[in-house]
Amino acid sequence: MNPLIKRLAHEAVAPLEEMLARLIRTAALIAMATGCAIAASVFLTVDLFLYLQGLWGSLAAASCVAALYLVGAIIFLVLALRRPSPAPSATAPSATVASATPVVAAASVGAQAAPPSPPNAAFAANIDAAVAPVLGVLREAGLEKEVIAIEAGAEVVKQLNPFSLVAFAVGAGVFLGRTLGTKRTLF
Repeated sequence: MNPLIKRLAHEAVAPLEEMLARLIRTAALIAMATGCAIAASVFLTVDLFLYLQGLWGSLAAASCVAALYLVGAIIFLVLALRRPSPAPSATAPSATVASATPVVAAASVGAQAAPPSPPNAAFAANIDAAVAPVLGVLREAGLEKEVIAIEAGAEVVKQLNPFSLVAFAVGAGVFLGRTLGTKRTLF
């Protein structure tokens, strides 16, 4: 059973290693781009100051460069603090209809619950891709009950949103860690 677990662990870790490598590569490229942008900003600032100093003098040049950065900071601050406008949704017209006829709206709310949102196809495809190697190994080993259990678990996970999935994984990890971490005595 130990080689089976090692093989499962290796096949489960491979996609995570690939994702981590992409994340590190992306972070390094963003850091390099940020460093280049800062260096370019410094050189452009010095160049602008020297150009304006030759035209208007040191005090006016420093004031103009500072004003330029102040205007840029204000623009970025306004963009950062601006709230996005709410997107029009299908619930807005139903709210006006519900306020016009409260009895019908109350009866329809009590009669049926909101339909569940359709599962995200990309999320489901990621789950299928992650589970496929594990299912292949279990089928090769002839463990059909385990295959059925993992397929059922994958179907349940497809119906969860990512936050509840992470919460469930953390809870299962704590439970499994406590179970595996305790030493059992035979007396």
